[in-house]
Amino acid sequence: MEHRVAEQTNAVERYLLDEFDPGERAEFETHLFDCPICGEQVRESVIAIANVKQVFREESAISEASRQSSRNRRWAGWFRVPVLIPSLAALALAVVVVYQNGVSIPALQQPQVLSSEVIAPLAREAAPSIAINPRLPKFNLTFEVDASRAYGSYTCEFQRENGAAFLKVDCGTRQVASFTLDLLLPTKEFPAGRYVMILHPATEPQNRVQTYNFEIQDGGQAP
Repeated sequence: MEHRVAEQTNAVERYLLDEFDPGERAEFETHLFDCPICGEQVRESVIAIANVKQVFREESAISEASRQSSRNRRWAGWFRVPVLIPSLAALALAVVVVYQNGVSIPALQQPQVLSSEVIAPLAREAAPSIAINPRLPKFNLTFEVDASRAYGSYTCEFQRENGAAFLKVDCGTRQVASFTLDLLLPTKEFPAGRYVMILHPATEPQNRVQTYNFEIQDGGQAP
């Protein structure tokens, strides 16, 4: 999926509302790995929805504790789960769209730093620690690549500390040997622990371009 197509079809909003069929979902999630704009929109949308949910939880708790009138009882009844879910999703997306149109999207036209730390191919003992929020579905990792020669495309293979491979990611087309690689990864696949990422040429999976060591830590709740 090209970014232009994602914009024209409102792919971010449809993805968050679970309106994709399995094939469309897989195609869009593949696009997320290569598109920092869509990746950032999804990240901001998830945070915004989480914040709206928290507001509704707090309002619901207040109304439950102060049922002293028929109005309060009607208000509490509105918060039954079958009624709340579609209303909450629509409201959260409205907040996200307004925010993105007014603030986020203009900012995203400028170069963005998606991760505060760039992971270099260092020794295992010097593996950097990355704090992530386990409540978010995706998180970003940035790797510094300085290969001995340029390859047309690359594949990332992630391994756990015991050497077991569990995730492969297509890194897209590249025309240079040195570049910064930004990846949007599924949080559920990376519980706290130490990991290895091996960069291969896509056409030569037996060839290691570079190896990266890093550690994932539980970063707690999103702000």
